[in-house]
Amino acid sequence: MDEIKSQIEYSELLAAKVLGSLTEDQKKELEAFEKKLHHQKLVHEILDADAFEKWTQKIDGVDTEKEWSSFLVKMEQKPEKRSRVVVMRAVKWTAAAAAIFLVGFVLFSVFQTSGIDQGYESVENANIQPGSSHAELVLSDGEVVDLETESKDKISQGTVTAENINGTLQYSDIEKKSAIEVKKNTLRVPRGAEYQLVLSDGTKVWLNAETELTYPVSFTGGKRRVELKGEAYFDVAPDEEVPFVVTSRNQEVTVLGTEFNISAYEADNTITTTLVEGKVKVNADESDVAEYLVPDQQVVFNTNTAFMEKSNVDVYPYIAWKEGRFVFNNVTLEQFLSKVARWYDVEVIFNDDSIKNIRFTGDLPRYNNMTSILKIIETEMSVHIQIKDNKKVYVSDK
Repeated sequence: MDEIKSQIEYSELLAAKVLGSLTEDQKKELEAFEKKLHHQKLVHEILDADAFEKWTQKIDGVDTEKEWSSFLVKMEQKPEKRSRVVVMRAVKWTAAAAAIFLVGFVLFSVFQTSGIDQGYESVENANIQPGSSHAELVLSDGEVVDLETESKDKISQGTVTAENINGTLQYSDIEKKSAIEVKKNTLRVPRGAEYQLVLSDGTKVWLNAETELTYPVSFTGGKRRVELKGEAYFDVAPDEEVPFVVTSRNQEVTVLGTEFNISAYEADNTITTTLVEGKVKVNADESDVAEYLVPDQQVVFNTNTAFMEKSNVDVYPYIAWKEGRFVFNNVTLEQFLSKVARWYDVEVIFNDDSIKNIRFTGDLPRYNNMTSILKIIETEMSVHIQIKDNKKVYVSDK
């Protein structure tokens, strides 16, 4: 009943807006009302052509004469609003106001009673599957190979062969480092996916969702250099004579043989390097200023200022994605859902900024349906979640 009352009040405010009789307080009330998530969705559906067609089908079964009479009764009970009506063209504007009221009231009532919410579902009724192993391989000549559908198990490039088996692309160089021409490949992992890679030197790489790694098919020269966009975990094959270098925008990480994680998404203004084993050097491009990490240490590099902040950390939350877990310690709801959204390939929409800053700590499975995670969020954080087409997640305050 509270929802229906709220809907009626909103319709009355819209009618007053058309009549030009809104007070300053009513204007503020209308603006505040329209900022709410549920009302934004209602406005969207009213303007949507398909939704309007469905509404007209429903409205055919409504006794509009009865609703009009009800409207007139309500108008009679509010003489103070009628007194503000401009006399000139009054019939036209009153009809428009009545239409807005009728649309608002009947639209809400019909769909509320029929159980239709125009494609928006509760968490219980949604179905958002987790990501899977798939990626695209961009060869040196620009050819794009879909590793999920490609029938060929092996891809040959000169003396180097790449074998694609069960979500892992593995390179092998028959004539170790003998190639004269350096050919580069790029492995692209979209949102809602992950992939594994074994480079020609034996280095193992786990690529998270929405990640690209560019690398030579065979390493030559004095450095083993790769370029990363997104997030990846590296288990580098030892070679004291040929350092392994990961470039991410304007940051470089240099290692000899070690395990570490780098998160370098282009949407972020930071790059986070977390060391698990060994030792690495982190520095800005062409800069002598560097930080050296030992296990259980991390550097957060600001790509705008080139400032580096080193700290001791529990590494598990930063590498748990590789082990099939989402682990977060006192992060904001916005940070948490941003990372989760990449894996489930959804868009998360907040209806106000205060919800974004709710703090979250948890250890959750990565390969379950997303609804299991959203149920926990709703229960533990007192928010309301609705889902559109299993692709958009709307989060609002209860």
